Amino acid sequence: MTQVAFLRKAYIPTKTEIEELISGLGYDFKILEDSENITELEGLSCSINGHETFFQIYFNQPTDITNEYDWIKPDLTNQDSAVSFVWGADFAAGACIGLISVALIDKGKALVYSLDDEMKYSREMLVADTPQFLNELEKQNQNRVPSPNTQKPKKNVETDKMSFWDKLKDLFN
Repeated sequence: MTQVAFLRKAYIPTKTEIEELISGLGYDFKILEDSENITELEGLSCSINGHETFFQIYFNQPTDITNEYDWIKPDLTNQDSAVSFVWGADFAAGACIGLISVALIDKGKALVYSLDDEMKYSREMLVADTPQFLNELEKQNQNRVPSPNTQKPKKNVETDKMSFWDKLKDLFN
C-alpha cells in the first residue's frame, strides 16, 4: 500500500517534532532511527503503543508521483516534495503512517493521498483511522498462533497415568 504526502521540504518536521506531535495525540509513539532528519532515511522503524514495525519511506519530486497519478495535480500549488510511505498488511505500520501524516499536515500543511484507493485524506480521517488500525492489531495479536519456540507445558506423566487409571476403574465399577 502507498500513501503520499505533498508539502514544502522546508516544513518537513524533525524526528523529535513528529514524536512530540503524536505523543500530544495520546499515543506512545517513537521513531527508532538515530537520525533527527527523516529525509535521510529510506525506511522507518517505529513503535506504536509497544508494537514495533518497519515501512519504506521515499522522498521525491511531486512530478515523480503526479506523472502517473494525474488526478492529484489540481490540488497541488507550491509543494516541492513528495513523501511516499510504502507498506504491506501491517496494522502497526498503517497506524504509524497515518499518525506521521497527521504530523506532516499539522507541521507542514501536507496534502495526503492514498494511491491505492485514489483518495485524499483529511487530518480528521487519519486521526479516526488510527484506533481502527490499533484495534485490528490487538485482534491479530490475540489470535496469533504461538511460535514453535514457545515453551509448551510439560506433561506430568504420573498425574496423567493416575487420572487415566482412575477413569479406567470408573468404567468397570
